[in-house]
Amino acid sequence: MRYSLLIFMLFITTFAGCAKSPTPDNPAILTVYGDVNRVFEKNSTDIGSINDFMETHPEIKVKLIPEYSEWTIHEEALRMLRDPQAEQPDIIEMPGSWAASFAREGLLLPMGKWYDSLPRREKMDFLEPAVIGYKCGEELYGLPALIGVQYLYGRKDLLPPSGLPQTLEELVSASRYIKKKHNIQGLIFPSKGLNLYKFYYTLLQIVLDGQEEEDRLAAHIATYKTFKILVQENQPDYEKFDHVVAEGEFRSGRAGLSINGNYVWYLLSLSKSVGFPVHPEHVTVGFLPMLKPEAHRVNHIWTRGYAINKRTKYPQQALELLHHLTSERADFMRLKNKYILPARKSAEQYGENLPGMAPEAARALYNRSKGDPGGLELNESPDNWYDTASKMLELLKEALKTDMETLRFARKMLEIEKGK
Repeated sequence: MRYSLLIFMLFITTFAGCAKSPTPDNPAILTVYGDVNRVFEKNSTDIGSINDFMETHPEIKVKLIPEYSEWTIHEEALRMLRDPQAEQPDIIEMPGSWAASFAREGLLLPMGKWYDSLPRREKMDFLEPAVIGYKCGEELYGLPALIGVQYLYGRKDLLPPSGLPQTLEELVSASRYIKKKHNIQGLIFPSKGLNLYKFYYTLLQIVLDGQEEEDRLAAHIATYKTFKILVQENQPDYEKFDHVVAEGEFRSGRAGLSINGNYVWYLLSLSKSVGFPVHPEHVTVGFLPMLKPEAHRVNHIWTRGYAINKRTKYPQQALELLHHLTSERADFMRLKNKYILPARKSAEQYGENLPGMAPEAARALYNRSKGDPGGLELNESPDNWYDTASKMLELLKEALKTDMETLRFARKMLEIEKGK
């Protein structure tokens, strides 16, 4: 009797387990939260799209919860994942720089064993620095889907005879030349909110790369001098210039130079259809300037990818979806339709004839490029990066408002970096 009861209980357990497994008639519903609009269009049926995934996985349905503000994604994702009573997204779109802080709170699903089980060819296809960005300690908590890089855009007809500036000093002089000769803004860049900090951080990386030995005090001094000139002479009303305004001003012909992400190259391609006067053929695009001409070029990238909520009800299906979101199949669709650069080396081969790979600074991201002119380095954010960046932003605003003395500013930056 006892043996029969055990058999019966095993049958019930097995049946219950099977009943819970997703099927086409009873699918798992997974939600993806983040800036999904520019990556996936709900109605697209292209190879690599969400609908393509659901066709090949009829037991899984996917809901997209779009949010376009990076800072809102960060705050809302933390709020939801910390609160067990809140609506729980299954997958969160995030930069690699967020993964460690989320993981330390126990909010993300570890996926190291799953990743290790992938075919060696597939793992080797990822750009290694981009994958490392999603680690916390030895464990992996996400995968990159795309990478971004800052381009220097220049209007061919407005540049000085020397062409696109190669150094920070030339960037300043070229912006002054354009303003004086053509009576338009010399340089434009996103500067509203935390974008102001990001612009300073970009200049800081350029200066640090140009130093023979790292001296952060000297780097902050040099960076602040250039930063102050470029902001005060070009965008003293910096809170006006969010991404949309900065992109639109350049495409409208109201600035001769632009520092912005590779996504703007895609927006330029749409200019004719939406009425902007500046088109890709009017623009030369290249690497960011260096500190000095002999410095080695380095592509400082940022990542966007996906992590899984540790509370997801469907971890196996969430891994299937994350695998798709970071796959070659999805990468090709992004590169073809949105000019978004994939986090995989194979992009150079299958995308070499696509417009998104036209700029030299894009091709140089992938190690297989012949005559690769630039190295690849991930923009690592400091621990507690959000608070640190916010404090730096407040200091930048105060410094611009009060015309703070340079050495005092640099010392305050060092204090923030040290967590004081």
